[in-house]
Amino acid sequence: MIKVMIVDDEPYIRQGLKILISWEQYGFTICGEAANGNEALELMKSIEIDLIITDIKMPQMNGIELMEYTWANLSKQIRFIILSGFYEFEYAKKAIKVGAVDYVLKPVQKEELVRALENYKEQHFKQVEDRKKLEYSEKIVFDSYLSNLIADKYDNESLEYVNKYITDAFNVRYISMEYDPTDENFNALSKEGKLKARNLLYDSLKDYLGDHWYHAYAESNTNEGVYGVGFIYVKKLAEEFKLSEKEYINKLYLKISGVLSNKVILHIGQKMDNISQISESYKSTAIARTFQLFSKEKDIAYYDEIAGLMRTNKYPIDKEMMDELVRAIEENNEEAIIRRIDTVYDHFKELATEPDIIKINLDYLLFNLISLAKDLDPEFDQEEVYKMISQGGYKQIAVRGSVKHFKEFAQEFSNYLNMLRQHTFGGVLTDIEKEITEHYMDNLSLKSLSEKYYINSAYLGQIFRKQFGNCFKDYLNNYRIDRSAELLIRSDEKIYVIANEVGFNNTDYFISKFVQIKGITPLQYRKQFINRR
Repeated sequence: MIKVMIVDDEPYIRQGLKILISWEQYGFTICGEAANGNEALELMKSIEIDLIITDIKMPQMNGIELMEYTWANLSKQIRFIILSGFYEFEYAKKAIKVGAVDYVLKPVQKEELVRALENYKEQHFKQVEDRKKLEYSEKIVFDSYLSNLIADKYDNESLEYVNKYITDAFNVRYISMEYDPTDENFNALSKEGKLKARNLLYDSLKDYLGDHWYHAYAESNTNEGVYGVGFIYVKKLAEEFKLSEKEYINKLYLKISGVLSNKVILHIGQKMDNISQISESYKSTAIARTFQLFSKEKDIAYYDEIAGLMRTNKYPIDKEMMDELVRAIEENNEEAIIRRIDTVYDHFKELATEPDIIKINLDYLLFNLISLAKDLDPEFDQEEVYKMISQGGYKQIAVRGSVKHFKEFAQEFSNYLNMLRQHTFGGVLTDIEKEITEHYMDNLSLKSLSEKYYINSAYLGQIFRKQFGNCFKDYLNNYRIDRSAELLIRSDEKIYVIANEVGFNNTDYFISKFVQIKGITPLQYRKQFINRR
């Protein structure tokens, strides 16, 4: 319904307008009435108005003054229909000139009022649609800048743009709100059904946030089987409701859960000082997700709490045994690692009928190893460290319970920590960079190089990206394309021959990569330089 206020100094006119037509039938509802401009302004402090139907001549503040003050000080979105007597027509013309959408002569006739309302309604819905389109396009731009911050690849422009829309961006947390992957009803949905459910979650969050809806962020990680949305929490949001952080988040959770058909889980990232650090908070939600079992609340997992609880005796963790293994891995003591793992593995065999307890102990080990890596290099990406571990030998331990994989994983990670400690990655990366420059035309891969230099391929991929700002495959392709560009200029060889010489076995793939990197085809690139000669 379009919200209307009637402003006229004559009570019988206000009453007459209210009963002249069935307002709801035409899509309007009368939310208030006032005897003059000052009363109207006071009312607008407490109620939301779309349209004001006002007399021109009133005591204290007339209709034109009310219109001008409203637009200058309150809102340019509120529209006015002017009521005027026949002899006040010059006033009405002035009102139209300064922006009134229409005027109606007194005494007001039903047909004339309906005509003015219908004309306004058409403009109103067009303006609403235009505003939605503008907001939608601005939100797309905002989300792209926010994505840069979350990926920790941002500039001052991104930071300034995000700060313009985020409310008082201090004491910030990234909160991941996602459907429970163990919910059978949710898992039974098709991919399209899951995407619809995610959109409903996003819309529900936006509705709850109201004017702060920019704090809702549409995540793009459904390829990983996670259907959720992000929420940028700031302290100011809770303060507006006079709530603590936890009270606000619990209230949000209950409200959102109440409108959804499927169960939602919240993973609360680490608290950061300001929005420029949101990347660290985002990464820590992966840890909160992995170790959710250690959270005080079943469906709301705080990274900060999990980090503390991991170090308590609340859970059935054989702390002394696992801490000794962590210590052996930290000290890079191969003999002690093997001995400790044999002890742990024997204990796990006794717990064969209690797999949940085995998982708790393995999670405790994993969390402590991630913490060790983070302590050795505070700038290191803990989410990436977690992925490297979970994708490597650790996964084999969890799935198969193999002591062989357990020992391999522990030794690999111990060597990795040792290299972090001694900063010896530089030498390995120098050797690998040389391999690329000398053997780029060969079948190079991260796996083959990791085997040659005795380093886990997942770890190598991580440190390579950190050093060169690109993943290994992209770096190699860029290098090959640069060499092919030189050959295109210096020789008359066919395109397929050059592709093969720089390491591309598929000519079509070579051409597509060349266009992606250089912006034009290899043939266009060659002609471009021939024409310059």
